[in-house]
Amino acid sequence: MSMVEAMDSEIGRLLSSLSQEQKNNTVIIFIGDNGTPQQVTQEYNPLRVKGTLYQGGINVPMIISGKDVSRFNATEGALINTTDLFATIANIAGIQVDKINDSQNFKELLSNENSSSRDYVYSEVGHESEKSDYTIRNKTHKYIVFEDGTEKFYNLNTDPLELINLMHINQLPLNSTDELIKEELILKLNEIRQ
Repeated sequence: MSMVEAMDSEIGRLLSSLSQEQKNNTVIIFIGDNGTPQQVTQEYNPLRVKGTLYQGGINVPMIISGKDVSRFNATEGALINTTDLFATIANIAGIQVDKINDSQNFKELLSNENSSSRDYVYSEVGHESEKSDYTIRNKTHKYIVFEDGTEKFYNLNTDPLELINLMHINQLPLNSTDELIKEELILKLNEIRQ
């Protein structure tokens, strides 16, 4: 909490140093780093935070404020990847690009909560063995494959802390909806990893 307070003070000092004209023409983007460290985890399992593909390791906060941002005190549930900052910042700067490489523009979300966003978010963690763990999620479910071939599948709507692996023997067989979503995620994952 002390770190958050110190950061808040320092950001406050920075913003106070800007003239009103500068503030009127500035967009502030704050994004957390790659997950919650074990020492400060509160809700997440300390083994499923920074450095992992669980939500505690890859779901990071992002706050955007400033020029042309008309949504205030809003929490957005859209799927956004940090790569999307490239296309979005380009659009904020006046360069019209909806998508470049794996970056998708989400500028419209700054003023319109009903804007479209990604259908999937992909992430991976490499290992010294040159293999990697990787994951893909949609708005409701998340599928993870570890380097040893172990699979995990979660319904994030009902289990946001990823406590119930739907692929566990006690949870099988999957219901028809979960099975369809899992197949869809695997199909998209194979497409991305080609």
